[in-house]
Amino acid sequence: MVKYPYQDPNKTIRQRVTDLLGRMSLSEKVGQVNQHLYGWECYESHQDTIALTEKFKDHVQWGQGLGALYGVFRADPWSKVDYKNGIPAKDSWKVTNQIQAYVLQHSRWKIPALIVEECPHGHQGLESISYPTNIGRGSTFNLDLIEKTSHLMAQELAAKGVHLALVSTLDLLKDPRWGRSEECFGEDPILSARMSEAIINGFQGHLITDETDFWDQSVVEINKQPDQIGVVLKHCIAQGESLGGHNSGTVPIGNREFADVYTPLLKSARNAVGVMAAYNDIDGVPCHVNHNLLEKQLRDENGFQGLVMADGIALDRLSDVYSDQVEAAGQALAAGVDLSLWDETYTKIEAGILNGVIDENALDQAVGRVLAIKFLLGLFENPFIEDPNSSREALLAASRKLNEEVAQESLTLIKNNGILPLAPNGKTIAVIGPNANDVYHLLGDYSAPQTKEQRQKTILQGIKDTMQQSEILYAEGCEIRNEEQQEAKIDEAVKIAQKSDIVLLVLGGSSARNFDMEFLRNGAVSSKGINMDSGENVDVASLSLGGKQEQLLKKIAELDKPIVTILIQGRPYDITLVEAYSDAVLIGWFPGQEGGRAIAKTLIGKNNPSGRLSVSYPQNSQQLPVYYYQRDASKQEHYYDMSGRPLHDFGSGLSYTSFVYENIQCRKNIDNFEVSVKVRNSGGIAGKVSTLLFVKLVDGSVIQRTKMLKAFRKDFLEPNEETTLDFILSLEDFRYMGADYCWHYPKKAKIMIEEVIIDIDLD
Repeated sequence: MVKYPYQDPNKTIRQRVTDLLGRMSLSEKVGQVNQHLYGWECYESHQDTIALTEKFKDHVQWGQGLGALYGVFRADPWSKVDYKNGIPAKDSWKVTNQIQAYVLQHSRWKIPALIVEECPHGHQGLESISYPTNIGRGSTFNLDLIEKTSHLMAQELAAKGVHLALVSTLDLLKDPRWGRSEECFGEDPILSARMSEAIINGFQGHLITDETDFWDQSVVEINKQPDQIGVVLKHCIAQGESLGGHNSGTVPIGNREFADVYTPLLKSARNAVGVMAAYNDIDGVPCHVNHNLLEKQLRDENGFQGLVMADGIALDRLSDVYSDQVEAAGQALAAGVDLSLWDETYTKIEAGILNGVIDENALDQAVGRVLAIKFLLGLFENPFIEDPNSSREALLAASRKLNEEVAQESLTLIKNNGILPLAPNGKTIAVIGPNANDVYHLLGDYSAPQTKEQRQKTILQGIKDTMQQSEILYAEGCEIRNEEQQEAKIDEAVKIAQKSDIVLLVLGGSSARNFDMEFLRNGAVSSKGINMDSGENVDVASLSLGGKQEQLLKKIAELDKPIVTILIQGRPYDITLVEAYSDAVLIGWFPGQEGGRAIAKTLIGKNNPSGRLSVSYPQNSQQLPVYYYQRDASKQEHYYDMSGRPLHDFGSGLSYTSFVYENIQCRKNIDNFEVSVKVRNSGGIAGKVSTLLFVKLVDGSVIQRTKMLKAFRKDFLEPNEETTLDFILSLEDFRYMGADYCWHYPKKAKIMIEEVIIDIDLD
């Protein structure tokens, strides 16, 4: 029954927000912009029942309601939640309803809460699907697959009652020393922008569109479906540019560099329900108080309609600039931060307004955006969900199938002297290495504890299941980083390698956390895990493989056996020695729960590798940076003592077949360019090929870049099949920021696809 205008679903969201906001007290408003609690501290598990804690109830009373609640279902070493004390997936919906019922009972205006969960490569909850991390997903260059798997993630989260998924998409891998490299789709802004758009479409569908301001629609017109949830893209922005690869470090790039590289990413976020501000500063201004970034560029110039969420305790870190938390809160509100995360700073807003330090209009703007998203997602009409478990198994089965497909397409073959694909029948195969028999090493950071069944899905088990006509031997060989007492493990590995016909070495790094580690208030690792050398706050100075891995490699190589090396990693490592001693090298990245099976199938040719490097692969850390779109200045490319070229270029990747491009053509229309090129599978095996289109600007008032990716697609071709690929380029694809800090267009440009190049006139 409609009692007040804000309860009428036929009114526009703007009308409903205006009405509700006008009824709320100052304390109620402050409660809506605070996401102060760790969700796992809001319940206690007692055998088969879940009880809400006094801490949760006290906070609801403080805010006279609840704006948002992060991480109710988060399970990991930081939260100290596992299968003994966590929430089973089948019961998640009940807990969500229990929380929502309590919030509604204690909210004067019956304002429901947003339930927020971490989903960087799948939900970080018990019994959830864990996909390859972004650096692997970026290497697929397959937007359709990313959108489909994002929709599966949305369905999984929606079944638990989640409203907002936090997903990493906006960071660029510019310095692989950075521990969070695995969360990036790669180094290229267009690749990351298109991936961001695919993720928005997968999670949200068309909840927000370019054509309409959702504030001026009613929820009846929007007609949100149960499988649509909001996505919050993170992090806004330029975190991967941090000086020296330091996590949360300072970013000293200028306005022109920022405009050329990050404008496509800001634009890609325009239809997301939310974005999360980044920890870093840009040229000294923290993103959380950067009005130009959040209001002018993100909202005014790129049409973003959603809310801006703070990163974990980032508002408290504004003490680097402001000595007083009240002042910091006022500055963040004025800059456009609408919703806090775990910090104390936004709890000071009421005092700041009462003391005349903070403008209540800025608070009203933030509260309005939070309420608008709640209306958009249908929380007022449907705050509770029904038992979804009848469809749960079918959803998980579909997710596992596509999870393996993503893993297969992420695998990137960078060396093959003809040994792959293997013909393993009747052979003795030695599987050796620290990443061969531990599924946690395949998952990446932000992963939940795994079930017994999931823990068995290692690379070793995948090889045993796939190569059943072979004798499979196994030895750990060494640990990832630990250098103590490794000699016996190396000796054991050498012994089994001597008995084998082929050696499969599984090397690399790991983001696997354990429950003995210590963590910062935002969940980043603060203690040094002896075998965790990647992940948030785990930056490295050297890209060399850790521990005794290179010694193990050398010892095995002395046996003169064929070696295939599989690299499990969240960042590029120095693999010059690996390539020198190996007959084939397959980069697996962190391939997720189905990665073991995907790798095994690829080794024997049941999957033709189609991954292409989404990052320029350096020789070592001494030659950084090596990202491909640096400015094309007349400089000495090489060093006195080593090459300046990367070990492998962006877009590199081998297949078990070969593809040939020819006959590129370009037709100019009034406001776009139609580009076509013929591609042929010239080999004898069917396969998928990612086609990358680059543009090189020829003139202008600044030094232009070597080239920049502007479009890409992925296609399947049978042996000897030929097809014509079409691309549409807009005028925006040729613009650059000139010396006057305005957008300009050059007179000429080059369009490049592989070795095929065409010159075009833009006049």
